[in-house]
Amino acid sequence: MKLLFVIAISRKNKKNLSPIYCRLTFNEKRKQFSTGLFINPDYWSSKKQKAFIPDDKNFINNQLSLIKQEINQAFLCLQVNSESFDVGGVYLQFKGESTKDNKSLLEVFILHNNKMEKLIDKEYTKSTFHKFKEAKMHVGNFL
Repeated sequence: MKLLFVIAISRKNKKNLSPIYCRLTFNEKRKQFSTGLFINPDYWSSKKQKAFIPDDKNFINNQLSLIKQEINQAFLCLQVNSESFDVGGVYLQFKGESTKDNKSLLEVFILHNNKMEKLIDKEYTKSTFHKFKEAKMHVGNFL
């Protein structure tokens, strides 16, 4: 996993400050999100991934360090659980949200059938839809 902080110079606000984004890369997939921090582009070193602001007392650098630490912790937590995950899962774990959306077999059937019902006469026939409704009923009875 690679973690990089970048500034968006083209998105300056009214105070002429650019937002700092965090860019996660894992298994050739990328997730970029805003850190909520802003900086004058003249005070940012992209090579060192640090801010050099004369009167800031390292506030921005401390915040970026905390973000980096929390992302690494989320990544390690997912690795320890030995679940398969992607960069989106690392981001969700970092934000404190559930990385998996667990659904029962019947819930999946209901979602599928609801989508299928909207596509009758477009992609599916009524008879195919009724067969899937019956299949859901049989699975429900079996469970």
